[in-house]
Amino acid sequence: MITKEQEFLSLSDDLMFKETFAHPDNRDKLIYFLSCFTEFNKEYLERTNIKVEYESILTKSKRNDKNLRGDVIIKFDKYIINLEAYSTFDKDSLNKSISYIMRIFSTQLDRGKDYNTLESVIQINIVDDVTPKDLIENIMENEIVLTSRNNKQEILSNMFEIKCLRLDRAREMVYDKNNIQQRWLRFIGARSLEERREIAKGDELLMELDSWCQEYVNDEQTKKIFGEWANYIAEKKGIRKGLQQGIEQGIEQGAQQEKIEIAKNLLKLNISKEDISKATGISLKELKEIQNEK
Repeated sequence: MITKEQEFLSLSDDLMFKETFAHPDNRDKLIYFLSCFTEFNKEYLERTNIKVEYESILTKSKRNDKNLRGDVIIKFDKYIINLEAYSTFDKDSLNKSISYIMRIFSTQLDRGKDYNTLESVIQINIVDDVTPKDLIENIMENEIVLTSRNNKQEILSNMFEIKCLRLDRAREMVYDKNNIQQRWLRFIGARSLEERREIAKGDELLMELDSWCQEYVNDEQTKKIFGEWANYIAEKKGIRKGLQQGIEQGIEQGAQQEKIEIAKNLLKLNISKEDISKATGISLKELKEIQNEK
């Protein structure tokens, strides 16, 4: 029974996703998740020595400190997997994702190191609200690799790869509870506690994960720090929005000033005000004022 006092935070939330899957309590869930969406089977992942690197905001003194090259970095054998979550995924997000995987891969290139000894890097993006819709294919799971320009031959596909797992697409598809990938993505993308618990019903791992999430987000210390983080992000976005608006306003003002200078030169050449107005978009009234300026 869900009480009104219970808080809910979807696993599609970037921070909640990382805090959940990086937590040692959920290592078996992480392994199962990876077995669903990569070529590595569950038995292999359980046998290998998986190391998870993650900088939790719950233990960081400064919100903007970031020493790691990615968000949740998973290392085993000759592989590095970086997990990222995006509540909206656009061209900037895709560029960021490409930048992440290239940075993780290139930092291995120490002088004199044999290229064949480098770990393969896999970037797994959990994405929602893809904009524009045709940014990536309209299927639930997309793979992005380097190809040559002419014959589309894949280049170094065994060394780095980006996977985009689409929550929006999994949500739109007719639900098949026997499709494990779709079930996990719908669980992660659930927008209410009722929806998430309905999806988890009958799946022991998902029911355990749901219970863990609810206990975690309803912990008083967690709620306090998550609230502080939300305020920090809101402030950060506000600053970025202000900077962008300032840049756009500056460009607009610069373009208008350039039109005025052009109009002045055309007036000196005795071009008719009607023609200048059509060419620059400046009104006849404004042109008269410009002409009368000393």
